[in-house]
Amino acid sequence: MLGQFEERVLFALVAAKGEATTSMICEIYEKDVGREPSYGALYTCLDRMLEKKFVTRRKGEPEPQKGGKARFFYSITGGGRQALLDSVHRYKTLSGKLGIVGA
Repeated sequence: MLGQFEERVLFALVAAKGEATTSMICEIYEKDVGREPSYGALYTCLDRMLEKKFVTRRKGEPEPQKGGKARFFYSITGGGRQALLDSVHRYKTLSGKLGIVGA
């Protein structure tokens, strides 16, 4: 079962259509939610989802403009997509049972 923040991060990765850096995830998240998540919360969430195998992480090449540091690129896995679909299905089912419009 996904938490709301995890869902939104996974939706951001889907919207990225491939790999995304944390700054790209934050940008997509902010457009969706209306505020930028804290980077600490985002890294904690991504680490947790790495353990669950919902996302993968790849280290890029060192970048001179970042003082030789490399960026990490994140992608959603099949398991992450399935967890997101299951979560959406649970919302739809619950909405239908409660008689919420648009279910």
